Amino acid sequence: MLGQIAELFERGGFVMVVIFCLSIYMTAVIVFKIYQFYRMQTLNPLFVNQLEKNIDLHQLRRHLSSASFDKNPVANVMLTSLLSIEKSSHSENSFEICREEVNRVASVELRYLESHMRGLELVANVAPLLGLLGTVVGMVDAFSQLELAGAKVDPSLLAGGIWAALLTTVAGLSVAIPALTAYNIFDAKIDAVRAGMRDISIRIFSLSNEIHKSNIVT
Repeated sequence: MLGQIAELFERGGFVMVVIFCLSIYMTAVIVFKIYQFYRMQTLNPLFVNQLEKNIDLHQLRRHLSSASFDKNPVANVMLTSLLSIEKSSHSENSFEICREEVNRVASVELRYLESHMRGLELVANVAPLLGLLGTVVGMVDAFSQLELAGAKVDPSLLAGGIWAALLTTVAGLSVAIPALTAYNIFDAKIDAVRAGMRDISIRIFSLSNEIHKSNIVT
């Protein structure tokens, strides 16, 4: 088995080694992103739904204490919103400062979630190109050997050269397809988190405005 793998790398040349290194990086990134999303509870949509359903005018302080123990980015944005509102005097300028602070925290959370995403996208784009490069180089080498053979052309020589050249294309696509698939799945999850942050911050600020207005009336 190891001998066959070594033969494939020998036939594929340096390009095959580079593609193999990209596959290791891709696997490491995918495992890390799954762990990251699991640890931050972004893989549990019920968690965010519960946060959104339970927020009302009379439960802000209870959620202020419960959200502080969560690592979910939406919960962190909710906590920041609540803390900012609690500290503000509910004037117009204070609300603008609150929104800026919420946007800052949301940006930090999203940057962390987007870590290594560009690397995964780079693997998805570069791997097939490297495979194509290896194939072209292999084809050039195969036809070069045919030219050197002159009149004593052996069809098996050409077939073997083409077969070896196509190995890198297969390897490149085998790395690019799962990398592109994982990238799109993770990107969709990040978009969902971004939408949840926006929605829950808007709801909390709306509730705060209602509380402020009711206090003025009373």
